[in-house]
Amino acid sequence: MSYQEPKPTDYGINSCDGCFEKQRIIDRQLEEIQRLKQKLSVNQRKSEKGFFGSSTPSSQIPLKPNSLAENQARKGGAAVGHRGVGREVFSSAQADQVRFAAVETETCPSCQCRLSRQSSNERAIYEIEREQVKKIYYEIERKVCPRCRQIVAGRVANTLPRAALSNDLVVEVAEQHYVLGRTLGQIAERFGINYSTLFESLKRIGKKLEPSLERLKADYRASVVRHADETGWRTDGAGGYSWYFGSKEVSLHLFRETRSASVAKEVFGTEQLPGVLVVDRYNGYNRVPCQIQYCCPFVTGA
Repeated sequence: MSYQEPKPTDYGINSCDGCFEKQRIIDRQLEEIQRLKQKLSVNQRKSEKGFFGSSTPSSQIPLKPNSLAENQARKGGAAVGHRGVGREVFSSAQADQVRFAAVETETCPSCQCRLSRQSSNERAIYEIEREQVKKIYYEIERKVCPRCRQIVAGRVANTLPRAALSNDLVVEVAEQHYVLGRTLGQIAERFGINYSTLFESLKRIGKKLEPSLERLKADYRASVVRHADETGWRTDGAGGYSWYFGSKEVSLHLFRETRSASVAKEVFGTEQLPGVLVVDRYNGYNRVPCQIQYCCPFVTGA
């Protein structure tokens, strides 16, 4: 009985030139795939966490988890037409001090008839005294004219109508937020006031001051030397730009969604202006109707 000899397991080296070239191509492609995977991983990290990874400032994060379009479009609150009950700030029992807003006059301002006492209104505001916020609860006296039935109420000083913060406290919050750079969350924690109360107060003041923008633009255009610059600025995860227009007397900040020359045109207008504008070499200022001077970078030591 005969047995077949087993085949050797060592086949030697394949000396075929074509097979060798194919293997070299495969090796190069594998290296290229590995390099692209690494590059994709780095780009994906930058797109999610920003250029500096976990050290990237919140304002520079390209995409936040809550910045989706549907989240930005979602509006809170009750349905349109619903009559709200308002936000209760605090009660008289929780106040640091209770004050009385008296009616200073005893006669009706319309018909000069003597006023008679009526039920009082109540109102709660936050007041600031030497960096300490106090809760002031007002009992507002009301009187009625028996002849024409006009109601005369006492006035709460140092605050706007239906505002929860006194004028002094609004100024303090605005200075700490916009000048000193503290966040509203830090200010709310420090003063013990709800974040939304601070936000709505600043928003309301901003609307009242909005007409003054045109006067600031006019004063800025009249300056002999002006400066302008812009930088990226994110709001609720959406991209945008913060524009600065400044002179010796005016500092004007505009927040817009675009970096186009239309913002510069909004400020400078189309009529020829005296003086110069000092800017970098961004071409968005090239059509400004005044002389342009480029800022010179500071160079240290030779």
